[in-house]
Amino acid sequence: MTLDQPVAPFDWFANQFTAARREEFIEKIYPHMQAYLRPGDRVADLGCGAGSITLFLEEQGAHITGFDLAPGLIALAQEEATRRGARTDFIQADVLTCPLGAHVYDLVICFGNPLTDFPHHAFPSFRERVCQALKPGGHFILEYRDGLQRVAHLREPREVIEQGVDSQILRRFIEYDPVDSSYTLEYRHLSTDELYVVKEYVYVAPLVRLLMGARFEFVQFTQLAHSFLDIYRKP
Repeated sequence: MTLDQPVAPFDWFANQFTAARREEFIEKIYPHMQAYLRPGDRVADLGCGAGSITLFLEEQGAHITGFDLAPGLIALAQEEATRRGARTDFIQADVLTCPLGAHVYDLVICFGNPLTDFPHHAFPSFRERVCQALKPGGHFILEYRDGLQRVAHLREPREVIEQGVDSQILRRFIEYDPVDSSYTLEYRHLSTDELYVVKEYVYVAPLVRLLMGARFEFVQFTQLAHSFLDIYRKP
């Protein structure tokens, strides 16, 4: 999620980023990344949403900071952290521009298919920021969906009504643009009639690994039910 994208639809779907996401993460993803997390590690969670994963990793001994651009999601994360007495820091920020520091983190994670927000020309900047933030030998764990599969899924059916926090949301697929390998979606809040048009970008596994290979060593990947989980190491 970056400043180039409307933020409101993420807050509309905040109910999808809380407890249910935590349970799915523990079951499907955590066993594959557990070996790369040690008690006391400093961790950055980029695109943390409502913080359910972030707070779980603190419970495993991490000193973790969560970053997300959506103010509603960050507010939910901070409320839950207060309720739990957690020490996790949550920061509302664009991951392409906010300060992450240099050689700060043992582990950086980015879950929930965030790559769709990044134009292809912006991805190297994102990669460099992650690389700079990691200590030598640190790991970056990235979850993403195959972009072509996602486009096919969103196009048929072209319109879908989803349940938001306080209303139903109409999601409509508008078009795919082969010039920049992007697709456009429309979100309409059916209670308020607010309308947002969102542009997302297609990434596939070979492209992601080619781009990451300029600065990272590829360690392994796991194919999950609907996504890939790539693990990279900073030399």
